[in-house]
Amino acid sequence: MVKFQQYHLFDSATAKATDMLPVDVSNETISRISNSDELRASLRDYPSNGSGNKQYLEIWKHHQLYQNYDLSALDVHGEVYTDEEFSSLEWSPCETKVIYIAERKVPKSEPFYKPKPQDSKENDPEKAPQKGEEYTYRDEWGETLVGKHQPVVVVCDLNSELLTVLDAIPSEYSPGQVIWTPDGKGIVGVGWKNEPRRLGLVYCTNRESVIFHLSLENGEFSILSQSNSQAVRSPRFSPDGQYLVWLQGEAGGPHHAGLKLMCCLWETRKVSTVIDLVKSQIKIVNGKLFNGIYSLKLPHRCWSTDSKRLFFSTPQRFRVISYVVDISNGEITELEWPVDGPTKGSGTILDVSQDMIVMSRSSLRVPAGLVLGNLPPAGQEHTIKWMPITSWVAPSDLQNCEVQYISLLAENSSDSVRNFNALYVGPHGKPDGSVPLIVYPHGGPHSMFTDEYSLNVRLMVTLGYGVLLVNFRGSIGLGEDSVHFLPGRVGDADVKDVHQAKNFALKEFSCLNPKKCVLFGGSHGGFLVTHLSGQYPNDYCAVVARNPVVDIASMTSISDIPDWCYTEAGYLYNPASIASIESLAAMRQCSPIQHIANVKAPTLLMLGKKDLRVPFSQGMAFYHTLHANGVITKVHVYDDVHGLGTVPVEMDNIINSMLWFGEHTG
Repeated sequence: MVKFQQYHLFDSATAKATDMLPVDVSNETISRISNSDELRASLRDYPSNGSGNKQYLEIWKHHQLYQNYDLSALDVHGEVYTDEEFSSLEWSPCETKVIYIAERKVPKSEPFYKPKPQDSKENDPEKAPQKGEEYTYRDEWGETLVGKHQPVVVVCDLNSELLTVLDAIPSEYSPGQVIWTPDGKGIVGVGWKNEPRRLGLVYCTNRESVIFHLSLENGEFSILSQSNSQAVRSPRFSPDGQYLVWLQGEAGGPHHAGLKLMCCLWETRKVSTVIDLVKSQIKIVNGKLFNGIYSLKLPHRCWSTDSKRLFFSTPQRFRVISYVVDISNGEITELEWPVDGPTKGSGTILDVSQDMIVMSRSSLRVPAGLVLGNLPPAGQEHTIKWMPITSWVAPSDLQNCEVQYISLLAENSSDSVRNFNALYVGPHGKPDGSVPLIVYPHGGPHSMFTDEYSLNVRLMVTLGYGVLLVNFRGSIGLGEDSVHFLPGRVGDADVKDVHQAKNFALKEFSCLNPKKCVLFGGSHGGFLVTHLSGQYPNDYCAVVARNPVVDIASMTSISDIPDWCYTEAGYLYNPASIASIESLAAMRQCSPIQHIANVKAPTLLMLGKKDLRVPFSQGMAFYHTLHANGVITKVHVYDDVHGLGTVPVEMDNIINSMLWFGEHTG
């Protein structure tokens, strides 16, 4: 995996960009430039002779290395957090301090009997390691956050060259996403509740949390958001310091649902709602439809220069769409761009500075590229003009492919929610019945496929397959009613939606071969493809399932998100009690393993040994039962986590998946 940094010099007069040579920054894990653009803080990881990496905090000034802190040697705290959930690296307004998040330092431990030199410093009672504590369990934050037990906020003072851990945050919270207050005399951040247990945090925006303020003058800790049953993220101050905004949803329930945009008038601490939850859809400026906010975070810089407008991007129906909202009245405007044809692709705002907006644009046909827009006056945002900064030569095989947005209505007319959709991408102009179809439902289940570039889909289309990406009911981007429709109906409504979408595609696209339909999906997508192969055994001729949920009942005691099992089966999660016989029976009833005796399709399972979300014992149980039933089956077990995203693993599983499909579609 190689990570590089590249500068682009843009001339607004000629609308042309000059690309500088890329620079490798693979060992740089997180960085931040100060508001004056004169200072740059950078955290780097270097391999050490022992276990793990050594971490260094570098301060660059006027393009020279100004200070370098060997954090491992200073031993003030544990490993610095660089993940998407907790991490921060922020300059104070005076640009003499930097804050970040790290693991709290814990006392060293050792066995009861450990020979050591007579003159060892460890013989000092005050410095001696704790005996018998090396195997004590410490709760952590789950999938991809292994080793993250108790984060702390650390201040690096460039003048004194001292690191200070802020101890005034109550131990019941795990702090993260911290930023400075406008006067630099305090910090604001997110505090996730540690008790009664730390449930998996990655991909879960429903964890109970608060927006807190900590004064660095008197150590006073206060909560700014509603403190009961709320889940919050992405605090952002306006440039003038008047407003503090954040995203907020309900704690518990679906693991990702709609979020409100909240605003705190900083001087009075009065909190109001700028954008509320949307049940289905509402009309915004110019008659456009808006289905609510479903983004995981706000851009780090998301404000107009005058602090009156805020920018965000969110999945909507088939795409990721970017918007600007007037903070005073909640008026929402879509940031549009001219497009030829029925599909428009997606655009995600990356940064806003001095009313210049940088956006990443891509589609199922075209890889991501950067565009730049100059913010028009208020009320004219929809007229914004976008100028390309980078561009990819669109792959010829994708340029000639067909992409369609498909709106569908569930066949059961008595359901309270019937709308769902799918995206189809496949070869164009092929003879009737000549193209095999890959049916590909997403995971989550409260997630969404959008018209964005996908390496997997690119490979599938290049090899001659049509691909159907299904957003069944329960997907995000279609309003809250859709999200909350699915819990209690998994294994039924979502399975029927995917199968209905497949049947529609076969009728709509005559090039598809109904005898060569295969299934591909991971996590809840794996749940769906293993369901489909059992409920409709004559409709699909091969299956690839990546870390699939196959038995919800058995997952309740082994997953890092046991509450998911209860919620999706239609029950409330109570960490203080065990599952009832009734709830376990319901979980088993809605699981794919209930239909395993019907499976005929050759099934390839891709499993991660380090998966805490859907432990690989799930897939192994499915494999052994299929094998005993005489079904052609194979399993690949990787030394990886739930996403199977490391480069060697990603390459191996997608190539083997396509070989599996090729073998079993003739």
